[in-house]
Amino acid sequence: MKPLGSAPRLRLVWAIALLVGYLARPAARVRAATPPPLVPQVTIAFGDSVTILLPLADLGPVQRVEVYLRPEGSVDTYTADMTLEEREARYVHPVRTKPLPLFGRVFYWFKIYPAQGPAYQSPAFTFIYEDNRFAWQSRTVEPVSVHWYAGGADVAEMALNAAHIALKNAFVQWQGRLDPERPIRIYIYASEQDLRSALETLPPEMRGHEVYLAQHIVLVHSGLSPQARAELQRQIAYQVAHIVLYDTVGDGYANLPWWLREGLGSLAGPQADTTDYQILHTAAAANQLYPLQELCRAPEFETAEDEDLARAEAGAFVAHLFARYGPAGLQRLLEVYASGLGCVDGFQAALGARLTDLEDDWRAAQGLFPQREIAPGWMGLWVTLWMLLPVTILGLWYWRTHRPDDDFKV
Repeated sequence: MKPLGSAPRLRLVWAIALLVGYLARPAARVRAATPPPLVPQVTIAFGDSVTILLPLADLGPVQRVEVYLRPEGSVDTYTADMTLEEREARYVHPVRTKPLPLFGRVFYWFKIYPAQGPAYQSPAFTFIYEDNRFAWQSRTVEPVSVHWYAGGADVAEMALNAAHIALKNAFVQWQGRLDPERPIRIYIYASEQDLRSALETLPPEMRGHEVYLAQHIVLVHSGLSPQARAELQRQIAYQVAHIVLYDTVGDGYANLPWWLREGLGSLAGPQADTTDYQILHTAAAANQLYPLQELCRAPEFETAEDEDLARAEAGAFVAHLFARYGPAGLQRLLEVYASGLGCVDGFQAALGARLTDLEDDWRAAQGLFPQREIAPGWMGLWVTLWMLLPVTILGLWYWRTHRPDDDFKV
């Protein structure tokens, strides 16, 4: 005789076993479908190419691999088929024809087509397109890192100091903001020639500092003289301020008047440029100051002296606005201009005053006379009247001494 209840217990055990087996089957399928981790390798031949290798040993038979590259902050993506070799897939990216930003972060990923089964896409990896011709050192004080290859640690300390002063000034003077997810990276070349040789590997449209705002990159060079070190600090502060400005207004950065962008960059510096005072007063004495409306858009300067004068004007005028309206006034200007209003109308909307009136006020406060050139027609009229004045006086005298007697009658 069988023990009572043995059959129900047996059925229960079989039911549990079947349930466990059924639940384990999807998990096994998921594990089988999960690709193994990828360990790509990137080699940079600066100015020529970037080689990407993807080991294939753990992937099984593969019939095709696509690679995608996208520089940070760019909407363009490069794509290509990789060359399949015995144990790896290879791709050589030609930076001369498909340029990457200097020291820019580049995202890349793969789409893998197995010999059997569906294609799948890898996670994104990153590399920095570094100028590896030099042995860079680095020093970091969040949110700024400095990279240099010539000189001692004093170079890094000087750069860090200038960057943090610019950040503090920008936060206080016009309530700027900085994306906390992206640190600022400063690269200091030992000479202008070294920096120029690096930039010359890029097309002209990728050489200006504005290209690197979104990636928080500062490119500068420095010599050993005190003047060169002072210029280094000024340039770092200027570019850091523009990064903060870009993060503050986003896409509205392109709408800002040139004089405002340049002036805010100067305002954030560690100290005022004493040569600007002499430049402005010399130009004012010769009546050669730019009207500010001509500086709403970036002018095409004929000489470096013209550009220095325009930048000095922008810095002095924005400093005047800060002294008069404070951080709230500068913030209103940024908000209004970033929204798309034009240079003249936006100024009136933000500060309730005309640009030309504030320009006159600034010139008067700084003693920058004469304020405007006299139009040629009015100049000719004044010269004519001045030349006729002696004749007029002589005529009046003659008329008064030779007029007929009032009592004479015919």
